[in-house]
Amino acid sequence: MKAVTTKDLKLYEEKPDEDDFDGGPHLPLLDHLEEFRTKIIISFFALCIAASIGFFYSKDVISLLTQIAPSGTAFLQIRPGEFFFTSMKVSLYIGIALASPVIIWQLGSFILPGLNIKEKKISIPILAGAPILFSLGSLFAYFFVARSMLNFLFGFGKDIIQTSISIESFVSFSLMMMAICGVAFLLPIVIFALANVGIINSNMLIEKWRYAILLALILGALFTPTPDPFNMGLVSGILIVLYFISFWILKMLRM
Repeated sequence: MKAVTTKDLKLYEEKPDEDDFDGGPHLPLLDHLEEFRTKIIISFFALCIAASIGFFYSKDVISLLTQIAPSGTAFLQIRPGEFFFTSMKVSLYIGIALASPVIIWQLGSFILPGLNIKEKKISIPILAGAPILFSLGSLFAYFFVARSMLNFLFGFGKDIIQTSISIESFVSFSLMMMAICGVAFLLPIVIFALANVGIINSNMLIEKWRYAILLALILGALFTPTPDPFNMGLVSGILIVLYFISFWILKMLRM
């Protein structure tokens, strides 16, 4: 006869593994799709409202952008309605910035219930830190990168020509540089995510630092439309600094 153990009698309940606990209800696929549709609608309306608010402040934002141009620069409206459509573009950027907390909240409330505790510990810092780092990168571009690039580009040959540019081209260039630097500042987030899934670690970062510097120089040359070494070094330098900041973060977290 087989002996009966306390395990067979189920006197003790096994505790669920922390990594397997998702903390949320299990819904059918159609319910998930309906919830996802609701999240998209809420995010869309939040974006529309924020963009409408941004349209009223678009002239002020464009005025701030023109302040980074060298003195004496003439801004032109070459096509009919160019300034209006430029204002619409700026209002969309403002709307994305203002609505980002709502959009991130809707995204997080949809994704997080389906994750286990370990995955939540990874996702929450990413969702919270990405907008902050992107904003810091955009501000860095406004105060340093875009300003120095414009000084170089507009200053070249200023003793021969007078600088004038369409307002649409100028705003597009400025917003592009702010977006590029914003994405560049997300490097610690990317490294943190890769470290948490086991692709990289702090030892690998310090071992490959020479390749990282080379890659940063290449990206700096690609991201900067100017051929001068100062602007290329500025973008490359911030990438290198962010790389080593990421290394120290992983080192302190023992990852």
